[in-house]
Amino acid sequence: MKGQKLKNTLVAIGVLLAIVILTTEPVKAQDSKPHYKCTPCGCSQDDVLVAGPGNCSSCGMKLINIHNPDEGLAYNNLNSAQVCELLEKDPDVILLDVRSEGEFTQRTTKIGRFKNALNIPVSEVADRIDELKQYKEKTILVYCSISARSPRASAVLAENGFKKIKNLMGGLNAWNEQSLEKLPCRDTYTTKQ
Repeated sequence: MKGQKLKNTLVAIGVLLAIVILTTEPVKAQDSKPHYKCTPCGCSQDDVLVAGPGNCSSCGMKLINIHNPDEGLAYNNLNSAQVCELLEKDPDVILLDVRSEGEFTQRTTKIGRFKNALNIPVSEVADRIDELKQYKEKTILVYCSISARSPRASAVLAENGFKKIKNLMGGLNAWNEQSLEKLPCRDTYTTKQ
């Protein structure tokens, strides 16, 4: 009899403990140590967290504090709707396409481009920075196809003293995925020729 009573008591305690565990929010210890990662650079390092500031081992870009993404980021990421607003407010925005010449001229891909855009492939931006110096005081919108290369180009511009840098998040692919209802300006500013 005592053995059965002990067994029943242990089962009841187990059930109560299970209820407490399943209905209680886990308490997460606050990690006061910042974590840093590369901004999207198109490398496998994109999601690797490190304990302190520094540069990405793959692309050399400055690592960003994930708890405060604006810390150290010298350009603004904009979604497609924000780019529409920017272009409507400021028709003098410099559009910088950092894809390859083949992508830009539609020989290798047919996703289009922004009208009146300049094309300097990301691998050449640092070497061709003098071509852009005349636009140093203007807003520059940097884009590519999926926003893997444009953050790198934006970082190069920032390192060379450009201050009004915007990056199209998701690139032309995200832009083109928007319906005309959601993004009425889509076909006004881009061409697929």
